[in-house]
Amino acid sequence: MRRYIALMLAIAVLGGCASSGNGPEVAETTTEVTPADPLYPLTLMREGSVLLQQGRYDEALKKFEKARSLQPTNATIYNMIGLCYLRQARLSDALHAFDKALELVPSFSDALNNRGLTYLAMKQYRMAEVDFLAVLADVTYPHRKEVYYNLGMTQLGRGDYRTAEENFRKAIVPPRAVFEAYLRLAEIFEQQGRLDEAIRMLEDARLEFPERVEARLALGRLQLATGKVKEARENLKAVIDAAPASDMAKQAEELLAGAGGN
Repeated sequence: MRRYIALMLAIAVLGGCASSGNGPEVAETTTEVTPADPLYPLTLMREGSVLLQQGRYDEALKKFEKARSLQPTNATIYNMIGLCYLRQARLSDALHAFDKALELVPSFSDALNNRGLTYLAMKQYRMAEVDFLAVLADVTYPHRKEVYYNLGMTQLGRGDYRTAEENFRKAIVPPRAVFEAYLRLAEIFEQQGRLDEAIRMLEDARLEFPERVEARLALGRLQLATGKVKEARENLKAVIDAAPASDMAKQAEELLAGAGGN
């Protein structure tokens, strides 16, 4: 269980949506604007969004705060401010920002999803579940698979493995399956002694997401544990070749060394 809980704040990046088209729109601007221009707040939001994607959260916050001073009733700005706080693990501040966005636009599904992620990080599982279910009630929401994944993580946090498995399975239905859902399902299966199912799930993840070496690392580790040494070595060496300076490569090298050679 400790292993699952440690992942919960990390999923904010996956499920924290800035705008999906069902909240207040942020217009695209293509020309340079000045502070006197009516489009200036939108320019600030675009610049803040780029900084947010780059992980420059303090700088992004300054852009969004300035935009908010110009448009204090824009729910999208509060949603973006909340995302900055969430990714900095400033959970109370994030919650306040998402609450404000939803006060302005109660049907803003992105903000509901992000508030659910905040509750999830705070281990307030019931509150998180309420928000995720509300998002799923919006049949037009384009990121439903991510929400199913988030809902599964909420249920996993409560120890409800059966319902978590159901929602993780919904998250891997193509197209646009959620990669992390494969890993969580494999972990559930492994914990329950369903090792063949865990291996099949990781093999599916490797085929669907060949660029994600996390699946090959988990698969190699599990193959070693089940005596499939040849297959394990192939996967672990692939991890090392793909990301030679990474922590995953180090783990793969340690597993190979423990298996009796490279």
